[in-house]
Amino acid sequence: MKQTWKATSIIIAVSLLISLAGFASPLFADDSQEESLASDRFIVQFEPGMSGSDMAQVHQQLGGELEASIPELGVQVVSVPHHERFSKSQAYRSHSKVRCVEPDYVAEVVDVPNDPYFDDDHQWGMFKVEAAQAWDITHGSSNTCIAILDTGIDSSHPDLGAKVVAKTNFSGSSTAEPGNDHGTHVAGIAAAITDNGVGVAGLGYNSSLMNVKVLDDDGTGYYSWIAQGIVWATDNGADVINLSLGGSSFSSTLQQAVDYAWNHGVVVVAAAGNDGSSGYFYPAYYDNCIAVAATDASDNLASWSNYGSWVDVAAPGSAYSTKTDGQYGYMSGTSMASPYVAGLAGLVFSVASDSNGNGWLNDEVRSRIEDGSDDVGINVAHGRINAYQAVQGSSSPPPPPSPGQISGSVTDADTRKAISGATVNNGTTSAATNSNGSYTIPDVSQGTYTVTASANGYQSSSETITVASGQTATANFSLAREASPPPPSPGQISGSVTDADTGRAISGATVNNGTTSATTNSNGSYTISNVPQGAYTVTASANGYQSSSGTITVASGQTATANFSLAREASASNTMWVESITFIPTGSELQIKVKVVNPEPVRGAMVRLNLKQNGRSIYNGYGSSNSAGEATYRWPRATGGEYLATVTYLRHSQYTWDESQGVTSASYTLGGTQAVEETCDIVCQTATSETTNSV
Repeated sequence: MKQTWKATSIIIAVSLLISLAGFASPLFADDSQEESLASDRFIVQFEPGMSGSDMAQVHQQLGGELEASIPELGVQVVSVPHHERFSKSQAYRSHSKVRCVEPDYVAEVVDVPNDPYFDDDHQWGMFKVEAAQAWDITHGSSNTCIAILDTGIDSSHPDLGAKVVAKTNFSGSSTAEPGNDHGTHVAGIAAAITDNGVGVAGLGYNSSLMNVKVLDDDGTGYYSWIAQGIVWATDNGADVINLSLGGSSFSSTLQQAVDYAWNHGVVVVAAAGNDGSSGYFYPAYYDNCIAVAATDASDNLASWSNYGSWVDVAAPGSAYSTKTDGQYGYMSGTSMASPYVAGLAGLVFSVASDSNGNGWLNDEVRSRIEDGSDDVGINVAHGRINAYQAVQGSSSPPPPPSPGQISGSVTDADTRKAISGATVNNGTTSAATNSNGSYTIPDVSQGTYTVTASANGYQSSSETITVASGQTATANFSLAREASPPPPSPGQISGSVTDADTGRAISGATVNNGTTSATTNSNGSYTISNVPQGAYTVTASANGYQSSSGTITVASGQTATANFSLAREASASNTMWVESITFIPTGSELQIKVKVVNPEPVRGAMVRLNLKQNGRSIYNGYGSSNSAGEATYRWPRATGGEYLATVTYLRHSQYTWDESQGVTSASYTLGGTQAVEETCDIVCQTATSETTNSV
């Protein structure tokens, strides 16, 4: 069972132990470690769905220069000025469109110098792992390709050149050809030309080789180069990838690259490191790598080899193999142990079968290698490899890893109180916090996840964690409250109302926004004040006109304009008439109401009324119609008799009197016989603008 921890060093495993001066701690270690950060290159992983132009815009904004892309993993590599590496790393980390940022760590070969602990017999390791017996069963196939991701393979070597079927260069060197012996030595152990009467034999026998240069000639290389090499080898037909390199710093990008290869059917083999400890080494530590320790000729664990339950198998850690310029020689290290396993994987591919029907053989190949290992009493999971037992063994794949879970709590950053009902999501599954602010996401497959917590009224927060098989990963969140926006200021609605035909202002028109009304002035203008922000349907109406409505939006503290041009009602005309003359007796008073229409009530019409009693004229004066179209006249001391009211004059500024419509006079009989004694000079004067007139 493997568990990922945050590393504090970037030593990379291969086989020529080179000083790490000038390289430093990972970018996301604690603050005290960041002061030693020396890398000027970052690996940036963007949020899903980002286009190339979106990514380029982020780099332009933050000042990163694009160095390389690995689209299969959704990452890009950028470099920044050395003196700005701390500020730039923080800027990328805090950008909303960036999912993950990590240093482009520097890898280097790991080696152990020759010393008295190792046997000098040529290729003693092949006999230890029973290679000859395995070759009696299979020589493998040239269709099986082993990719050597290293410092390069000497393509002119007589024991290798004919085996190299493809090559590429991701390093800073100008060519894929090697500048040191390391990659060439590793390639010879895995698959030197065998049974050719020249040099050495490779355990992979007939397997082909792929030269993928990911380390410079000094044996160092960035993690991004290695990730690119893994993806390229996978996409170009590699069945096995050998990584005689590594480092003590965890990288999600490198892990994704290993997972990418495994999920495409590739067996990935990596050196466990030469620190002589149980400390984790990457990429060997990743679950989808076969981590390889080193043994000596007596099947003891090499004193400098890493070990522990996370290391899968061991293999001979010293070998006599090919070197550059057609030479041969000894080299030692877990870098030499790893290609033994890679070569064996090449053999096993020719005899394995798809026992679980998943369409791949890499799980069966790994199972045969691990299950066929000899228990020689060393501290690794499965023992030292045995080629003979692996090629003749069963193809039962290992059981799938048990799911784990993610749990933790969500609290308020200010009060430290639990936040109930917050949502926590790991990219595929969500959980809600309980009243104590706690949550659990169960049945989580092992792997690395970005977990995000969010709650109403709070800013979201994310954290990247790794879930190991059957384990619980913890992610606690402290959410900051969102800043409360200031309350919106009221706005207003203003505008004008005009006649659609003449364009003239309509005075006295009513404008309403659904809650408040305003009346237009003599210029036809209006204003509705103190209107809360929002959308409103505003309606304008006026006597004799068709109403008109429009929808507007009032912003905080702003004035929204709504102008209206009203059309006259179709039924209206330029004429008016008297619809009725009504007598209303009240005690000793007699009221006469004259209603003027066109056909709607006409306001402001000047009406002259002649009133007779028993044939004698008792009143002749003017009145003005109100909003109901009525002009009202009062005869305060009415006595019995026959009354006749006649409209003798009707005038308005907008209408003319059509005497052919309506009525012009009306009569009424009032009980009693007392004659009118006198008329009142005051009440007989011309009516004022009041709507009720005494007569």
